Amino acid sequence: MTQSIETKIDENNIITVAIIGDLLEDKMDNIVSSLKDSVKIITDAYDNAGQKKVKVLVDLSNFDGKYAIKSFTHMVNYAIQTDQYVEKSAVFGGNDKEKMAAEMVIALSHRDNIKIFDTKEEAMEWLVK
Repeated sequence: MTQSIETKIDENNIITVAIIGDLLEDKMDNIVSSLKDSVKIITDAYDNAGQKKVKVLVDLSNFDGKYAIKSFTHMVNYAIQTDQYVEKSAVFGGNDKEKMAAEMVIALSHRDNIKIFDTKEEAMEWLVK
């Protein structure tokens, strides 16, 4: 089964979190497992960088916008749980509905270090400043 959420780290220590397909109830175990793996990748990157906060790029370009409330709650908790390890996060891709969902995650997690962009290029430009 394909992961609903894939997390990778690049040579510049930038972590990309890609949401793929939907986040519906039938994938909840996959979503929870993917988020746990993502937290570990972020905390390991933080530790490996001498406890320097990391930068995260969130890719919504392959997210179809369908999600269960339960998965939304998991995303909010994920944002809260990773906050202490993340310098800033840039979200890109997705339509207005998907960006609105991202805005709600940002608001409910009380994160002030996440911004939403239309393109990957805009997101990366802000992220590496």
